[in-house]
Order: sequence, then C-alpha cells, then structure tokens
Amino acid sequence: MATAGEDERTEELETLQSIYPELVIDAPFAAHIDLPVAPTVPLPVSFEPIQEVHRIAYLPPLRLHLALPADYPAEAPPKVKLSTSLSWLPPDTVEKLEKEAHALWEEYSGGQVLFAYVSYLQEAAETAFGLSELTLLDSVQNELLQYSKRMKRELFDKETFDCEVCLEPKKGSVCYRMERCNHVFCVQCLQDYLNNCIEEGDVNNVKCMSTDCGKTMPNGKKKERLLSPKELLRIPLPLQAVERYAKIKRKKKIEADPTIIYCPRSWCQGAMRTDKYPKIKDVREMDDSDSEPEEPVEPPSDKQPTVSGLEKRMVGVAGMDRLAVCEDCTLAFCKVCLASWHGDFVRCEPRDKNQLTEEDQASLNYIMRNTSPCPTCSVPCQKSYGCNHMTCFQCKSHFCYLCGAWLPPENPYGHFSNPRNKGCFNRLMDLVEGDMGEGEVQFGGARGAEQMADFWEQEAMRIQNELNAQDS
Repeated sequence: MATAGEDERTEELETLQSIYPELVIDAPFAAHIDLPVAPTVPLPVSFEPIQEVHRIAYLPPLRLHLALPADYPAEAPPKVKLSTSLSWLPPDTVEKLEKEAHALWEEYSGGQVLFAYVSYLQEAAETAFGLSELTLLDSVQNELLQYSKRMKRELFDKETFDCEVCLEPKKGSVCYRMERCNHVFCVQCLQDYLNNCIEEGDVNNVKCMSTDCGKTMPNGKKKERLLSPKELLRIPLPLQAVERYAKIKRKKKIEADPTIIYCPRSWCQGAMRTDKYPKIKDVREMDDSDSEPEEPVEPPSDKQPTVSGLEKRMVGVAGMDRLAVCEDCTLAFCKVCLASWHGDFVRCEPRDKNQLTEEDQASLNYIMRNTSPCPTCSVPCQKSYGCNHMTCFQCKSHFCYLCGAWLPPENPYGHFSNPRNKGCFNRLMDLVEGDMGEGEVQFGGARGAEQMADFWEQEAMRIQNELNAQDS
C-alpha cells in the first residue's frame, strides 16, 4: 500500500503533467521535460575562431530531469539536473539554475515547488538566462543556426495571419514573413505582385507591399529597401524571374552612371568592366548589399584640373587610366578615343560626343517624334492606351501626355477641365487607344515643337519638289 509521502509525490507529478503534457514520467518519482528557449530579444552568439556574430532567436531546449526523494517535500528538496543539446549553456549558468530549486524549496518552507521551479525556468528562458552574449566553438555553428531556422519556421507555420493584401486569414504554412520588417503576406499575393513588377521591368518596386514599410527621410520621403535575390528565391520566385530582376537592376545602375564607357564595337556595345558593378554570376549568392535602391551617381566634376598641349594629348600618362576592357567581348580599348588599346604613350583625342552613328540618330529621331518626356526626369514615355493623365514609370511624377506639363498629384485632372489650357481642355481621352490607335494628334511642349519642326521640314521638301518639277 502506498504511503502518504508516495501519494503526495505521485499526485504532484501527475498534476504537473496535466499542466505540461510534454512532461514524461520516467519512474514512479522521476520525470523529465524539455523547455523551449526563445529569448524575447535574439541572443548574440559568436563562434570561435572567426568570431562572426549571429543573433539567434531559438536555442535548443533546456532539459530538466526531476527526481523526488522519499523525504520530499517535507524534509528534502527535489533533485534536479539541467542539460542542453550541443552544450550551448555555460556550466556556471547551469549550476546557478540548479541551485535555484533548493532556494525555492527553502522559500516555500518544505512545500511542493515543482510548478514554481518550472515557471521560473520558463521566465529565465525569455531573457536567455541572463546572458548578454554567448561564445561557442565553430563546430556547433551549423547545427545551432539550422535548429533556430527550423523552429522559427515550424512555429510560424502553426500561426494564423491576416494577409495585408487579400485581407484573408491564412495559415503560416502558406505565408511569408519579410526578413527586414516582419510584415506578413500570403505567398500567392507576394508572387503575383513581385512577378508582375519584374515582368514589367519595374524593379524599383520589388519591395515590401506594406504602406507602413520604409524609413522616413528628413525631406518627408520614404526610403524603402529592395528585396535581395536570395530572399526572392526563399519566397519563392522562379530562378529565371530573379535573374531577370538582378540583370535589370544592374543595367539601370550602369546606365545612370556617367563614368561608364561602352564598347566601341557596333555589334557589341557592352559596358566596360568595373568592380563597382560586378557581372552577375549566380543570383543565389547575391546578398542585400547587391540589391539596394540605386543612389544618384554624381557626374564628373567640372572643376577637374585642366591640361593642355602635350598633356592633353597624353591623357593617362599622369595617372589617369585610359585602358578599358569590354565585359562582353573582352575588347581592350581606350576610354578617350575609343580605339583599340594603343598603350599609355600614344597621342589620342577625345571622340566628339555629339557625333552619333546612323543607327543612334534613327533611334533618337523615333524617340523625339513618338514619345512624351517626363517633365521631372526626362525619361521618354509612350502611351499604349487610356487617358492623358500619365504617371512616370521612373520617378512617379504626374504629367500631361499631350503637352508634357507637370500635374499636381492631388488634382491631376483639373488640367484637362481648365479652359485656360487651350491645347488640353476637354482632351483627357484623346488617344485613348494609344499613339498607334488613332491618326495625327496635335501635341504641345517638346513633342509638339518636334512635331511642328517635322511638319515644316516635310512642307519645305514638298515645295522644293514642286519647284524642281516646274524647272524641268
């Protein structure tokens, strides 16, 4: 027949198991339980000998072994033993936590303390047991990081979130949490939005979709970080789409940099090699630093030291490197005269920047005649359909497609209802089918001037042809 002490110990263990179903009773008066360790603030952990610091949110659980002696609880405290896999918890911290069981038993004056002790350990785990940082051997790094990543995903999968786009409650298993800002969206909404941005070449909008995201700058504008190729692949997006994103992003940076010289071969036109914009090899290895929004590149200063005479013709001798190598066809050429590389001590003159090839001139003529420039950034825009209130794809400025005037974002349509704007009054829906959908339409602004110049050029040619016909 069980004694009163045995009944009391059995009852306490069974009560504890009802509160913590994960408690395993190993013997009549012995048990163990694994307590999760998820600090409220991720714990900085460095690994010797490299000393690289990682902030770890989930650490391997703390295993508590309990043994209740015959004279517990009246005459003796419970026997406890703490351990962790990978031995990440320092021995002195383990010893301090074990001694707390005896201190609690004394505080309770010989009462039952198992629940109080487990609660104490759980609270201590939230602060990483008082540790401000941790240094471990490099041999446990991979296992520790993989464990934290796995636990984070498992707990996330079990939660329910309201997608900030479709506003429907979704299980974490079909959602994705943004790495920088922690906003949560369902994977389907993320994929639809990001794939569409990349397909249309709108790479500056490959970012978190939350309106609250981004750092507000002193000028009132928000600076938002673009998503890295690595994160896009984790969402996941197709590898082909991520490669397109990275290539377009790099191309935009290169085109905006006035210091980049292009290959003089007409069939190549590749950019020069530069460490500033390294050629993309594998997007799976591209980190955040490769995908930040591009900052405006300052053009070469007009206050550069001047050279003349022999010095001007010997550019490169005094430390100014003229050698460039095409990243596509590997042609070595001179940055100054664009001829094949001739060495540092050969005289050469800069190529006339106003001199255009026949192909370049034809392209420029088409752009001038068939596009309307943005009044803010001058990027050429061509409308395929819709009204004449345009939003620049590049800088998001609002402008009129007919006359090129800047429009106030708060009331862009007032421009078309104001009788003073004679060229655009009541013409909001002109060219509703796009430039190619309707016949000749009179434009204003820079495009209108080009249109008039073209008209008078054609008129002069017509008159000249008539005169020539009369003379003959």
